[in-house]
Amino acid sequence: MKNELLSQITKLPAEKLFQTYMDLISKKESEEIYRLNEPVGEGIMRHTHIAKGIELVYSELESYSPNYQTEKKEVDGLEIMYIVDGHGEFELQNRQFVSGEKGDVMIFNCKSAVKKAMLGKSGMNCISLILFTEDTISFLNSFLGTNDFNTSDFFYEIRKSDSVIAFPCSELLEKLFLETIRLPSAYSRQTIKLAVIHAIILLIQKFRDKDACDVRTRNDSSDSYFSGSTGRKVQNVRRLINMNLEKEISIEELAQKVNLNRITLQKVFKEIYGITINEYRTKARMQLAKNLLVSTELSITEIAGRCGYTNASKFSEVFKRNEGLLPKDWRK
Repeated sequence: MKNELLSQITKLPAEKLFQTYMDLISKKESEEIYRLNEPVGEGIMRHTHIAKGIELVYSELESYSPNYQTEKKEVDGLEIMYIVDGHGEFELQNRQFVSGEKGDVMIFNCKSAVKKAMLGKSGMNCISLILFTEDTISFLNSFLGTNDFNTSDFFYEIRKSDSVIAFPCSELLEKLFLETIRLPSAYSRQTIKLAVIHAIILLIQKFRDKDACDVRTRNDSSDSYFSGSTGRKVQNVRRLINMNLEKEISIEELAQKVNLNRITLQKVFKEIYGITINEYRTKARMQLAKNLLVSTELSITEIAGRCGYTNASKFSEVFKRNEGLLPKDWRK
């Protein structure tokens, strides 16, 4: 998301780099807080230097308008973004589109520069790890006393791609990201640093395992990297699901709506999001149900209907299987 930052990192120290686009509000130890300048957007960014080659940024954005880059600097780096809250859709300079919402991880490389960002009505809060390949590898090897990390397995496929990876965040990875924005306490700096290192290693392992177990699929198909129309069609299917949780739209109907083969849709959806279409719909419905249980006085039957269940008993059964409690007990 901060491709302008990536393009100039070799020229400016980190703090001056941020000040190019933002107003410094406060600074203490290795942390600075900035307010975005127009026309870049509206919002706050908190920047923490973790180690050489690793920067942590927490952003609360109401709007964001990245400047179009006529020349792209050759920087070997990544931005790994976890969306804490809200929704964002991004148009890349190569005219590809990618979207993410609360609970998603998005990985931008130096080639996937953002031309335009469209945020949800309530904006977007996100945590970003900005990694510069050589320095990050050097730090990890030194910090952990090993030589296991190298450029050939450091997000290699992502770094050479001209698009963006997006996938639902795992429970452990989410906890590590959220650990970086806790209120300060004793040893908080050390805790944040360890959480960032752990998150990076988990992600390296995730894509290393994918390469080892799915070499044929990776080489034969680039769908999981949002390269081309198939990835965008699958994103549209996810949006359709989220907008119609009260309806039981079949997979065949979803495939027809985006003009995609049913088998291809199912295969690519699971490649991108790690779960099947029906599993995703169930998870989205359960999240909606929990929101309604907490924020409204609607009856269980009414909530079941809004979540696509004509039978309240069936809804309660599915809710308990996923959340461990019946809806009425969860509400209490």
